[in-house]
Amino acid sequence: MKRLAALALGLSILVTPLLSFGSAAVAACTATGEGTPATATKIWTTAIATIYNVFPIRIGGVTIMTFQGLEDFSAVSDVPVCLCMDPFPRLGIKVSLWEPVAFMEVTSIPGCFPSIGVGVPVPTPRGQTGFGRSDTDLGGKHSYNFHYIKFHPFFLLNLFLDFVCLEGEPLDIGYTTELDPLWNNDLWAGILNPEAILVANPIAQLACIADAGASAVGFPLDFLWWCLGSWGSLYPMTGNSNQADEPSGAFAIAARGIAKLHRQLMLWGSIGEAGLCGRYPMPIMRKSQYSLLPVHPVPFPFRVPIGRTSILWAEGQEAPFVNKHNWVMMVYRKRDCCAF
Repeated sequence: MKRLAALALGLSILVTPLLSFGSAAVAACTATGEGTPATATKIWTTAIATIYNVFPIRIGGVTIMTFQGLEDFSAVSDVPVCLCMDPFPRLGIKVSLWEPVAFMEVTSIPGCFPSIGVGVPVPTPRGQTGFGRSDTDLGGKHSYNFHYIKFHPFFLLNLFLDFVCLEGEPLDIGYTTELDPLWNNDLWAGILNPEAILVANPIAQLACIADAGASAVGFPLDFLWWCLGSWGSLYPMTGNSNQADEPSGAFAIAARGIAKLHRQLMLWGSIGEAGLCGRYPMPIMRKSQYSLLPVHPVPFPFRVPIGRTSILWAEGQEAPFVNKHNWVMMVYRKRDCCAF
């Protein structure tokens, strides 16, 4: 009994400050008005109203419908038919579209989930999240977390669920970096991406100018995998940033988050001939596979390719009255599929 009492006392000493820290974060989330059902309703309404970003849809290599402002590219051949062998040999037609798959939240308040409308008291050590740390402690940078929240509007609206090329998963919290000790430590992050050493030089970073130019007029250059166009560098793959209070900085952290989930094999490839018959492992994110749609705090009508300069899409998002504690974007993934 004495041992049990001592263990209970020890756990209470350990957990109490963590929970109090989490409660402080929840209070901060509520104070900004982000952790409320009203904010969540606004985000969901915007996301559902902009489902048209799935276009253009290609069937058999022919574009069925598109809207002005929605960009696309083809990663498969012009041959309209395809053949898959698993689970049995089957002949199908190639279908391509931009599939909405998740909300990506970038937040400076740990445990604040604006797209759900709540603040969660995450029992996370102070040094792990960066909450309450000064800019001096972070070398002049700010520390941000990201939340990957699975969100499939077609599933929620009960539309097209029998379409083999669309995922049918309910709303779910896929990943939160508050519980990840590697996210806000530039040195520890090297455990997952040691290749960062290869591109940590002026020559490699100078090559990102070409990526910035390509993303400004179309999609980024996938072979320059360490670049995020005009948003900066993919590395370090952490939430430490000196510009995350700006739209491009917040979106750079979102892109890093997607790349991190690819490295952890939580997200897979879905484009090209290899993706026609199913998703495949993609430990290095192919940037052109994703586009991000701003939905909060200021929505934008069209999805934005990774790395595109904020001059072309962030007008009004840097206004003084905009809340810059949380950014929410809809993740659109290019999907090539063999439909039968």
